[in-house]
Amino acid sequence: MKFDLTIGLADRPGQLLKALKPIAKNGGNIISIIHERENPSAGFVPVSLVVDFPSRWNMQKTIDDLRKMEVTIIKAEEIVETVHITAILVGKADLKRVIQEGLRNAKIVGFEASALTSKDACLKLEIEVPTDLLDETLENLRRVAESEGSLIILPI
Repeated sequence: MKFDLTIGLADRPGQLLKALKPIAKNGGNIISIIHERENPSAGFVPVSLVVDFPSRWNMQKTIDDLRKMEVTIIKAEEIVETVHITAILVGKADLKRVIQEGLRNAKIVGFEASALTSKDACLKLEIEVPTDLLDETLENLRRVAESEGSLIILPI
């Protein structure tokens, strides 16, 4: 699991090496590191890391260890990889149901509706979904569209 971790280190020699030890001890593999020594703030240097840990528990243990060492944790959050897709629905569609049942694991980042010139509406949904939930989300959208009698156009 990838995590975005930003810590504040005292602007003294050896602090970065000291802070990396709990990461290694808890199974962390550093993917990237940005040490912004040119921009200290109140005697602290921000260090941004992307770290791959075996589990959330390993990340939490690392944070606990860093805090015991009096290292300031500025940010610690899981990086969730997402994919951006476009779905088009043509025909009768209960938008509330599409969102609740078809997009429960996704985020709508864009939405367009056609002017109703015929009895069939046309909805264009720009969706962001976690990569590991893409197949489930597409299947949910297909199922909802089918039950509504709508045509749905999805990426292959």
